[in-house]
Amino acid sequence: MIDVTQQIHASADDVWQRIRGFGDLASWLPGVTACEVEGDGIGAIRTVSVGDGAPVQERLDAYDENQRQFSYSIVSAPGLDARANFRATVTVSPADEGSQVRWQASFDTQAFPAEIVDKIRLRAEAMYRACLQHLAGLMAD
Repeated sequence: MIDVTQQIHASADDVWQRIRGFGDLASWLPGVTACEVEGDGIGAIRTVSVGDGAPVQERLDAYDENQRQFSYSIVSAPGLDARANFRATVTVSPADEGSQVRWQASFDTQAFPAEIVDKIRLRAEAMYRACLQHLAGLMAD
């Protein structure tokens, strides 16, 4: 399991407004150069382009406006076999000094050689942490 949280000095509603759009990654996720969405609502597929790599396709699996939460699965990504069943959930919650964003993910570790599972987990944690720290900085502006 991958689980990263970030305190943000802005209300949960303000943070949710910033990140709630499934096709709006380029406005808050560092490195994203384009994000195109095919379809609407649950089942929509977004194709995310980053400056230095092949596109990643993700499917919207769940969306709850009231709970400020969405879940997605990676459909295709460089170096990631679809059998990995990679699924992530992002949740924005009120917290003492603003809000907290929690980005959790899981994947089928059996889809990878045992010696690289920890590397995958650590890379994902580092990426989520950097993205959420970037978001915190954007919300502080």
